[in-house]
Amino acid sequence: MTSMRKKLLLEKTLCLTYCAYYKPDKNEELICNGYAVVEHLIKKGKIIISERSKTEIDCVIMDLLIKKICIACDFHEQDCDFMQNRTAPSCGGFILLAQQLMSGKITLDDIA
Repeated sequence: MTSMRKKLLLEKTLCLTYCAYYKPDKNEELICNGYAVVEHLIKKGKIIISERSKTEIDCVIMDLLIKKICIACDFHEQDCDFMQNRTAPSCGGFILLAQQLMSGKITLDDIA
């Protein structure tokens, strides 16, 4: 599978399913750090994207993920609604990573 097809598949399975900010018609070159971490973990065989869980994200997990992925994200400073207001939705990668952490499928050590 070509890298372009893999990227489109990841966008459909991660962004479309998990991310409130994803706009499929917008030609956006930037990706959030959550997407980048999920992509890396998929390549390492650590994550298989499953259906989105309705479980609320644990506050401890949320704080740990903010320190691990949000601080290094290109959208962190000015374009991330979640970083400006924790009641706003987080990105799809953040949600999937939180879900995977809470289920024990990955650990914080897996997130580099």
